[in-house]
Amino acid sequence: MKKQITKNIQLTLHIINILIILYALITFIFKDKLHNLIHPLNVSFFMLITFFSILFLGFKKNKRNRDKIHIQNTYIVISTLYLITIYLTSNATGVYKNNIDIFNIICLLIYMIISEIERYILLNKANKKNNQTYFITFSYIILDILLISSFNNNIVLNNYFTIIIISIVRNLLLSYTSQRFGYYPCFIYSLITFIFPFTLPIYPNLGNYLTIIFFIIYSLIIYYNISKPIRQEDEENYNKYKKGFSFYLERIFLVFVILIIFLVSGNFRYSISAIASDSMYPELKRGDAVILEKTNKSNINSLKKGMIVAFEEEGEIVTHRILTIELQEGKEYIITKGDNNDTKDVTKKAKDDIIGIVRFKIPLIGYPAVEISDIRNKEE
Repeated sequence: MKKQITKNIQLTLHIINILIILYALITFIFKDKLHNLIHPLNVSFFMLITFFSILFLGFKKNKRNRDKIHIQNTYIVISTLYLITIYLTSNATGVYKNNIDIFNIICLLIYMIISEIERYILLNKANKKNNQTYFITFSYIILDILLISSFNNNIVLNNYFTIIIISIVRNLLLSYTSQRFGYYPCFIYSLITFIFPFTLPIYPNLGNYLTIIFFIIYSLIIYYNISKPIRQEDEENYNKYKKGFSFYLERIFLVFVILIIFLVSGNFRYSISAIASDSMYPELKRGDAVILEKTNKSNINSLKKGMIVAFEEEGEIVTHRILTIELQEGKEYIITKGDNNDTKDVTKKAKDDIIGIVRFKIPLIGYPAVEISDIRNKEE
């Protein structure tokens, strides 16, 4: 009787995996016709398949314990650092702006949650001896590749090679995590690697090469940290952790990454810019970052001698000090100069040419973005 039940479970797993692959193939083949329906279709399909999985395979509750919470916090910290890194890098490489569609965002979130719960159900019933874990992961890789190719409108992921590499790495880590620690850490990882690139108003456009490199490093760091044996701590130490420095530091990191996203986007009152030269040395050094307040009707008339301002010149953002303001034919022109330059800037700027006023500087934080920008310029 037990063998018969085991056979039925394995057969059900095979059928579900085949259905997942078939669904991915159908949506990819008819992607042009199904383009506007792809998101609700994904939700409907996985709701249906998850319902039958629970019905025929059962559902083992994803219990929370100290080890699993430790893994979740590991995902949060590393993912936060990853977001900070790529958004700082995007200061040199540029950003991609997504068209925001609330309905599609909700569908993507629901799809992500249900598909990870489905993965968890399947992996908990998989027989490791006959490599079913690998078959489940393979079906999710195929699903990832074909679905992203079907609804992808993000130039960050416009290369099939990039999609394939990211899908393989992503699903290998998700399956490893889901089988050992449940689906909660998978939600965090999928949110960062699957939902954010398609739903955030602005997302770093690193290009295919840097996207793959950063993503693989990010995933390997997570794998290294979660694959290490977890030291068992007693309840008292765990409660101390919840009230300790590390716990609050992780939350500060989250606030910081949200702030970075706002600053890099350029859609708000303040933005961040990296200093690429020593023309303003010693006030501003190469690799420093400055917080710019966008010029508007209320602050443009407050410009005066000595202020450090930003303006565009030959496609680059230049940050120099106001040397003087001249009145010519009834119009004010701004003369600028770098503190470390021997001569003033050649071109005069109208007030409308000033795009920002430097309000604050952060030493060295923009250095990685400057170095990457130099590498890209040399390659071009």
